[in-house]
Amino acid sequence: MPQTVIVLTEDALLPVDVEQILGLAAPDTDLVYSVLVPTEAEHGVVTAFLNNLWLLDLKEAWEDLTGGREDERAARTDATQALGASVGVLEAAGAVVSSATVADDPIEAMKAELTAGEVVQVVAVTQPRPVEDTFHTSWADKAQETLGVPVLHFYSGTSTLGT
Repeated sequence: MPQTVIVLTEDALLPVDVEQILGLAAPDTDLVYSVLVPTEAEHGVVTAFLNNLWLLDLKEAWEDLTGGREDERAARTDATQALGASVGVLEAAGAVVSSATVADDPIEAMKAELTAGEVVQVVAVTQPRPVEDTFHTSWADKAQETLGVPVLHFYSGTSTLGT
């Protein structure tokens, strides 16, 4: 039975992200990838504002304060599109994708994956979120604390590891 790697991403994976994810496995390892894209319709306004301010993304910070964020249906649509694109780029690179999910609570979805099969690792690919990273409240941190499997966190489009 193949082992599973859960790939948690908030945006469509880029080819460089897929290259890094597939590069983690030893040659001739029988792995399948389970892609999980959570929705983020309810993101803390203060945290989002501070993250964007920290990253000097003033336009996004302003939208956080003025309510320019998307509603739940738009967030689910964006997540579904990111999921389809991520599965496509993984499969194009030769990966076997066993499941793909859009979920409101990624930790609960990952727990379900753990009970369904032999999960050997979680790879979280996110945008930088300085507040969550500093206070260790990101999805990757929560997964590490909760799931009992190794979690690798890196920022989308880079080789920079999350903290």
